Amino acid sequence: MKKIAIILFACTFATSLRAQKCLDINILAQMAHLEAPGTAASCFGACSTRKNEEHQTVIVDYGTQDVQLDEMVKRVGQDFTNASVAGVSVSGQMPSSGQIDDAKALAAKMQSMSQDERRAYAMQMAENMQANRQVSAANSEDPQNARLVMATVDLVTRQLKLLDDEFAAKARGLREEERKERDAVKLPDYNSCPGVDKTGLPSCGCLNGVGGAYWTKIVAVEDNYNNRKTALLQSYLPRIKALVGHAEDNISKLQYGNALRTAFYKKELLSAQSSAFGFAFDISGSLIHDIRKSGADAYVNKYNADNLVLNLGCSHQK
Repeated sequence: MKKIAIILFACTFATSLRAQKCLDINILAQMAHLEAPGTAASCFGACSTRKNEEHQTVIVDYGTQDVQLDEMVKRVGQDFTNASVAGVSVSGQMPSSGQIDDAKALAAKMQSMSQDERRAYAMQMAENMQANRQVSAANSEDPQNARLVMATVDLVTRQLKLLDDEFAAKARGLREEERKERDAVKLPDYNSCPGVDKTGLPSCGCLNGVGGAYWTKIVAVEDNYNNRKTALLQSYLPRIKALVGHAEDNISKLQYGNALRTAFYKKELLSAQSSAFGFAFDISGSLIHDIRKSGADAYVNKYNADNLVLNLGCSHQK
């Protein structure tokens, strides 16, 4: 999902800026948007649809929940970007034209990468910048608060990242198994339908019956794998929520950065918060959208076949 790449890019870019305090946001509450869809039929039923000129049903979007999740992630991602940029304005040190050009080039480069490449690249940049960062501000910070900030950074960039990477690998494995099983389903043999009218067209009942039988099998494959994806999601969400909740507790104890004296630790805390949000919705949001899309896309073909409009090269004679 490109929106997640932007969040992770904002997280990385934020670490190079003089950040303000963290966002006043409850990530755990926002994770209520991560509701697992049901069967392919229910995924299709949740969609907004329209009829085209051939009377076929066409999916407009994958439902209110999908749209709301997408809009929320985009909105919060923009809020994190705004917070990091606002921090530069507050400090009176606007980025140079060279820094702006570098940031634009980085964003363009990340857009051309795959989802996994974007995540890996963003995290590698964050690690490199962290390694090269000056930490002299530690002498000016309350030691207990400094330790809590860095513990939160470690919690997010190490523990939560490792869990997210593990989750991503298993999700990729399921998608690959799903692809192979779908490819193994024999394509419909429309040539088995004889002509029934003067021009030799087969009946719509036969053609759409053959097509419908194929899509019924595909729907069964999707239901099986979407159940497995849902089980995978439900096995990881509690662990992701536990780590996110721990990070949010730490951020709250630090009064969202207000308890910190130095810009260094403020931006570290903001970076940890934005990373926690990204990891909370990265794979989970992508998997939920995949379940909705793959289920609905398969079922709409079965639905059109059942209504004799999937295959239009036919005669409506009985």
